[in-house]
Amino acid sequence: MNFALARLEARSVIRARWFFASIVLSALLVGFFLVVAARESSVLGFTGFGKVMAGVVQASLLLVPLLALASTAQAVTAARQAGVLEWYMSQPVSRNACFGALFFPRLAALVLPVVVSLLGLAGAAAALGQPVPIGLVLTFLGVLVGQALAFGALGMWVSTLARAPEQALLGAVAVWMGAAILVDFVLLGVLLRWDLPPMMVFLLAGLNPMQDGRIAVLAAVDPQLGVLGPVGTWAVATLGAPATLAITVGWPLVLALVFSLLARRTFARRDVL
Repeated sequence: MNFALARLEARSVIRARWFFASIVLSALLVGFFLVVAARESSVLGFTGFGKVMAGVVQASLLLVPLLALASTAQAVTAARQAGVLEWYMSQPVSRNACFGALFFPRLAALVLPVVVSLLGLAGAAAALGQPVPIGLVLTFLGVLVGQALAFGALGMWVSTLARAPEQALLGAVAVWMGAAILVDFVLLGVLLRWDLPPMMVFLLAGLNPMQDGRIAVLAAVDPQLGVLGPVGTWAVATLGAPATLAITVGWPLVLALVFSLLARRTFARRDVL
């Protein structure tokens, strides 16, 4: 990666509206759940730091993938349309360096608000006298960072395939809607409708990184099968809570690596201009 190009892209990312929106949404989300925690509302069920942070992460499982896709899906197409990509290619740098300059500053901008918001929530809980389990904080950090990286890589791959910003945006929306819709209860409906083998349904659910994040959060907070849902219950009962956590936190990171390599390969071999 060329660091001069990366600095240029980082400045443009900082000026972008989606980066400002991610900071504002993270602050509002943490503030809301902190107010709930301070009141200790047993009606809403957020008594204790673990459940408060679980609520933040569960809400972020929809927001973080959407922001990740929105920030990366138009990276290549917008740079091509603005003439920036042509200017980059005219410099004595490789295509891989151009790809890294477009990709990595956006990933850093996605991960930074996630890490700051969760650590800030942990610090606020400690200041209020709540016990803060370090393992739970690290698990939730792994979940959200994995979501940001996986969907950021997916968005970058979409961007390398699309020929126009509108196509890239539609592709990003389709990916997000597919991940948000294909959760366990929808797949169980498919199982009942078409009589698919249960193992296939559980496998399809497990391939969805958003579903993995949901299972990881619930398994970390309540591994006693109380609120896991059918896919999570099957996973914990079959594999055990530690293995379920390792798989559901690790799989989005694997997807992030795979789609990053696919995006880089497509960018290096296709006519991106």
